Amino acid sequence: MIDYEIIGTGSKGNAVRLENVMIDCGVPFKKMHEALYKCDTLLITHRHSDHIKESTLAAIRKRFPRIKVYGNSDVAQTVPVDKVIGEKPFKLKRGNITITPVMGCHDVDVTYFFIDFDGFKVLYATDTCEITNPTGDKLDAVFLEANYDERILNEVGKQYIRRGYDPFANACRHLSLKACKEFYFGNRRNKDVPLIELHQSSRFR
Repeated sequence: MIDYEIIGTGSKGNAVRLENVMIDCGVPFKKMHEALYKCDTLLITHRHSDHIKESTLAAIRKRFPRIKVYGNSDVAQTVPVDKVIGEKPFKLKRGNITITPVMGCHDVDVTYFFIDFDGFKVLYATDTCEITNPTGDKLDAVFLEANYDERILNEVGKQYIRRGYDPFANACRHLSLKACKEFYFGNRRNKDVPLIELHQSSRFR
């Protein structure tokens, strides 16, 4: 298994370290400061504030100038990045690491990542209502959004509509627990592959 650290996941802020790669910086700088010493790469999935905290990114650029920042073109219109990424694979300079970005499905442009750590293949995906595996590779670790349980949402969702919040509309922008499990079972290398569930709803999980 690779070395990883879940610093934050969910609507209150997201930042996850996989080896030397940090994904998102939507938490206070103080909370992720120590983990950044191990990183030389920051991948930003999309421009929502729970994934980019602009003050945190500014502190990262000041305190850790060696860390290169990657984001899609929509992210690049919000914050400065060192490289704008599309859907073409690219290699990191440090180590034998190849990253394949894939566009997800959300209410803004979102990117998720297949990362090959010298043959150890990892998926990281959050804030997407659809998930595919264009590489076709069997995965050694899966970090995947499992935002809501459809059964719980259907049981209590209407209560929230009466209070002026539509959880069904919100669910259309995220991946369900069922979809997460279906992808995991269909794409894992073997039964020992870990599934790390991300971005779980505090109301509907």
